[in-house]
Parts: sequence; structure tokens; C-alpha cells
Amino acid sequence: MTAYRFLSTALLTAASAVFVLFPAQAKAGKVTVQPGESIQAAIDSAAAGDTVLVIGSATPYSEATGAHGLVITKPLKLVGKKSGGLPPKIVAEAGQEDGILAEGLVGAPIDGLMIKGFLIEGFPRHGIHLRYVNNFKILKNESANNLENGIFPTLSTKGKVIKNIAYGTLDAGLWVEAAYDVKVQKNILYNNPTGLEITISDNVVAKGNEVYNNVVGIGMYHPNGASLPPDPVGVNWKISKNHVYDNNLPNPADPDSLVGALPTGGGILVLGVDTVMVDGNLVENNDYYGVALVDWCTAVAGTPNNCNDNEPVADQWVRNVTVKKNTFINNGTNPTSHPLEAFASDIISLTGVSGANNCIDPNVYSTSSIFGGGVTNNLAGDNPCP
Repeated sequence: MTAYRFLSTALLTAASAVFVLFPAQAKAGKVTVQPGESIQAAIDSAAAGDTVLVIGSATPYSEATGAHGLVITKPLKLVGKKSGGLPPKIVAEAGQEDGILAEGLVGAPIDGLMIKGFLIEGFPRHGIHLRYVNNFKILKNESANNLENGIFPTLSTKGKVIKNIAYGTLDAGLWVEAAYDVKVQKNILYNNPTGLEITISDNVVAKGNEVYNNVVGIGMYHPNGASLPPDPVGVNWKISKNHVYDNNLPNPADPDSLVGALPTGGGILVLGVDTVMVDGNLVENNDYYGVALVDWCTAVAGTPNNCNDNEPVADQWVRNVTVKKNTFINNGTNPTSHPLEAFASDIISLTGVSGANNCIDPNVYSTSSIFGGGVTNNLAGDNPCP
């Protein structure tokens, strides 16, 4: 008993000392923005960690100054609240580029950010654009007809992009680029050249998304297709339990661009990248292919971006890609005119390097086109992927 009382007294004394040395932090504040007021002014006045709550209305919000609709340079929560069933809507003023730009500094990123519940429409570049942001959440937003990309986290880490809707771009509805440890879940992506695009990133999980009526549903592209210089990282991407269907949109992008060269009718495209798991997806009614594994130089042969006339490509092969436990239904039945259209099917693999350690087995499918030395397992189900 004496020992117990001594220990209790010691602990209480230590706790008191900690309390004295490290007093409790002040609670984060909240700034409410009513219709007709300035969201940017509220963001500027908020302290780090505060919540800026924006009330929805039938009248859109717009900011008459600056190159972007809204700019965030500190950790905070920007939350839209519906009013009369309407979310806060942010529209472009003349000369503005991004709808919401959250940007930290190299070596000093924003650490902690939430953007939730907004409709962002009609910006010439990106709807929501993140650069140098750690520990971010992009939740339940709608990006409508923002012409470059809808939602674009880049140069950022440890993020969640969940339950958003993105459509009407000329590039990607949702593009994860040069980002690390990002979860992309339960988003709805349609009417874009690429619904979900991933490039030069590490440890990205895309799960439970609905992706339809794009040129390509989900595109994982070689670094030459990125907007940033190649980043020497492993990829480690997992594409799981998504519904990828009816991606037969005629390509609206500039036909002379890399984006414009994408043939319509693609479900999931693995283009010259490494270390990808494609499992448990339902992929149906894509006119050209359900899933395609294609080396970079094979894909761009005969185009202005071909490998013979341009800078050398360090590694153009598809390697360490596993495609298993997917269901492919009615893909490849009506391919667009294209140099590789003869291979149209549920499953395409055009990989030209032996020992690439790609595995396609088992899946539910009807048609396949498997060529080259990069597939170590067959399609019959007798040698399944690990």
C-alpha cells in the first residue's frame, strides 16, 4: 500500500510538471462565410488549424482579385455546408487559372489540409490543385468542366481523395502525380480523356471508384507522359475493386498532344510502368480493351513521340505487374481505328522484355491478346498469380 501511494504521488507530481512545462494548446477556431462574403478574406484571416465554414447558396462565390479562385498557404479546414440543398459554388473570374490552389513551399509544405463539400466550375486549368501539401484530405467535392484537370494533387504526401465527382476536363478527372502514400476511394469520374490518372508516384491505392464514359478509365502512364521531370521512385500502385465501364468517349483533347493520342475505348491502361497490382475490378463494355499492358515505345511508335526521334527512354518496359481476380465483360468488341486495334480484347499484353515478371491469372474474361516475353503466367488458371 505504501509503495502504491508513493507511485501515485510521483505520477501526479510528474503530470503536474508536464502540465506546467507544456500547457494545453488553444482550441482551433472557426470562421463562417455567408453568401456574398469573401472566402479568400476568411482564409487569409484564419489561423493555422482553423476551420473556414462556407455556407452554400444559389449565388456562386467568386473572388475578383488574384490569379486563382482561392489560394491556401497554411494548414486549415475549408468546409462547404449546403444550404437549401446547395453547396457553395466557386466560379472563375476573367483571367483566373485554378479554382482552389493549396500550395506550400519546397522544404516547408503545408502540413494538414482539408477541402470538403465544394462545387468548383469553369476554371481553365484545375479545379482543386495541391502542391507541397502533406496530410491532406479532399472529400465530397464536385469538379465540373475545369478544363485541364479536375482534382490534381502533386508533389504532396499522405493524402486521401474520397467521394469526389470530377467531369468535363481535357486531361484527367483526377490526376495523382509525384505524390506519395495517397488513397483514392469511392470517387465518380466521367467525361474526361482519362478518368483517373497516376504518374511518377509511390504507394497509391485506388479502390472502389466508379469510372465511366472517359476515353481511358484508369491510366497509369510512363514518366514521359507526366508534366514533371521523371522522379526516380518505385510505383507500388494498387487498383482494386473499381467499376470501370463504358469508357468510349470520343477524345476531346488536342489530337497533336499526348492526351489527344489516346484511343477511345480503354478500361485500365498500364503504360510502361512498374510494380502495379490490378485486382478485383469489374471492367465491362469498353470498346477497345478491358486491361492493356503496353510498353511505352510500342504505344508511341509511329507518332511524333516515338522513341527513335526523341530523348532516350531510361526504362520503357512494363514490369512486375499483376492482373488477377478481375471480371472482364464485353470489352474490345468495337475498337476505334488505331495501329494496335487488331489486338482489341478483354485483356491485352504487348510487352517485349523477357523476365519482366508480369502475371495475368486468374481472371474472368472472354478474349485476350498476349504477345511478347513479359508475362510469366498464362491465362488458364493452372498457375495463378501469388
